[in-house]
Amino acid sequence: MKKLLSPLFLGIAAIALFTVSCAKSDDTPVYDAAAQFKTDSVTLKNYVDNKFPDAQYDSETGIWYEILTEGEGNYQYKIVDTLNAKFLKFKSTVKYTGRLLSGSIFDQTEADKTTTFEILTNTGYQYPFVSSIIPAWTFAFAPKKVGDVKLGGLTEKGLQKGTKIHIMAPSLYGYQNQAVGTIPANSPLDFVIEVVDLK
Repeated sequence: MKKLLSPLFLGIAAIALFTVSCAKSDDTPVYDAAAQFKTDSVTLKNYVDNKFPDAQYDSETGIWYEILTEGEGNYQYKIVDTLNAKFLKFKSTVKYTGRLLSGSIFDQTEADKTTTFEILTNTGYQYPFVSSIIPAWTFAFAPKKVGDVKLGGLTEKGLQKGTKIHIMAPSLYGYQNQAVGTIPANSPLDFVIEVVDLK
């Protein structure tokens, strides 16, 4: 257990140190990523226990998840290796709903419609990923590893066409201490994602 958790907390500590060094003034509240992660972990545990008792806990990320529908595809995720970095790159068409833990919906695809994401994730920065999507989605989509590149995804093969997954993630893997639209700062997020296509 200690081996699984240590990379996570090292990453959180690195974010906390970076954030402290970037604080604008003594009047600006300092974002303590590790403390917020602990708070979110308790909040999410209570949320899951009360509403989603079948959800599984991923100890490497602190994300809770439940596979609602197994996918039928056999998509092979690939790493694009450049001189400077290794990227996970794919395109996914999805239906999704994003909620706060209060149940309030902050984003969703329109009824009977889908949305397509071109996803490019720099695998060298996992805490959080440098990506075109929030880190919670990267962990949801990505397999555990591709070749010798560890991605730390929630499932062995990654999401497949037809998969429907429910994820509940700490704010570290969402928008952290930034308020975005109707999402308050430091908000754990709840998503249901259905993979319609994957390329």
